[in-house]
Amino acid sequence: MNETTLRQWRLFLAVAETGSVAAAARQVSLTQPAVSLGLGQLEERLGERLFDRIGRGLHLNRAGQRLLPEARALLDQVARCESLFRETRLEVTLVATHTLGNYYLPPLLAAFRHRHPEAQVRLEVINTRRAVERLLSLDADLALVEGPVSHRLLEAQAWRDDTLVRVASPALAARLAGQPAARWPWVMREPGSGTRAVIEARLGQDFPAPERILQLGAGEAVRQAVLAGAGVGYVSEIAASAALEDGRLVSLPGPGERFRRPLYLLRHRQRSPGAGERALLEVLAG
Repeated sequence: MNETTLRQWRLFLAVAETGSVAAAARQVSLTQPAVSLGLGQLEERLGERLFDRIGRGLHLNRAGQRLLPEARALLDQVARCESLFRETRLEVTLVATHTLGNYYLPPLLAAFRHRHPEAQVRLEVINTRRAVERLLSLDADLALVEGPVSHRLLEAQAWRDDTLVRVASPALAARLAGQPAARWPWVMREPGSGTRAVIEARLGQDFPAPERILQLGAGEAVRQAVLAGAGVGYVSEIAASAALEDGRLVSLPGPGERFRRPLYLLRHRQRSPGAGERALLEVLAG
């Protein structure tokens, strides 16, 4: 005989609570023969009578009484499992590179929270290489990155453009006046960073020698080091705008002073988007 079914357990509980097949049939909207059949199949599977048939009524015997709390617990657990999917719960895990996570995303996440106050969003700010790893391991739903990414399992779409500006502190810029760019001190992100990859691709043979680079692991650290006069750096215009306006930073004119780069939205091709991911994508597309 087949394994017991949830229907049989529900019929057992209905008969136990009502005391008769007729009343149980009305409770579960089935015919009396269907209830009797389901109950008989359960008793056959368990190899034990669960009720004493007295007149037209059914009364739990000792085996039925022992089983009753377990059956209730089983059906309560099933009900809790089913309830998880009756209400749409918005959850999304997002990874982003530093410029996106620190400057572009905060106002968009605020708008998302205003639209969906109960949504749970987890954002981690990491470099492009780690963002790709998180997507491939299915530990993140979406990634927003600064560098180009090509992987057969990832779908990449241009999200919006960002401008990188070559900047330095006013004091350093004055000292470097007239010096060839090959002798400038630089502050840059680490290999694996999307910003670093873009700069390397754009500068080509003019990319500075390793001994002239102060290498830092975060975009904000690069910005702060440049502000302190540690070297020349390419900083996103959105991150440098306040310092450029008040004179704490100046741009260094000449070829390569600024260039635009696309920012990318990444998704795993083989992963179905959840409700939270779809809701966030609507805000990101706005």
